[in-house]
Amino acid sequence: MNTQRPLPVNSAAIILALFSLASLPLPLLPGAEEVPTVVLYGGTVLSIVGLIAAVGLWKKKWSLWLTIVVSVLNILSSAPGIVMAPDAASKAIVVVGIVVPALIIMLVVLPTSRRAFAVA
Repeated sequence: MNTQRPLPVNSAAIILALFSLASLPLPLLPGAEEVPTVVLYGGTVLSIVGLIAAVGLWKKKWSLWLTIVVSVLNILSSAPGIVMAPDAASKAIVVVGIVVPALIIMLVVLPTSRRAFAVA
């Protein structure tokens, strides 16, 4: 069995890990009390699951689907912010919260990435 992962998978794992780590301290930021608790702590749980998926991308075949699910949930949770963000800086952060997970999905569904997760 080939244990090497292609560059797109490694890139997706690193990006997902960094994105998840950056999202973890959000409940501690100023103004977090204005965000609904379910959204705030749901995002924290999603970040922890994202870290699990990122680690899994290097070793486990099931992590491909977990990565896709986590990325789709990140996109869906960020999407309302496009309309509801109060200022341009907040909207820019929301756009990053949509583009980065979309990039992760794109990287893991490339043909070279899919071959790495194919059942032998």
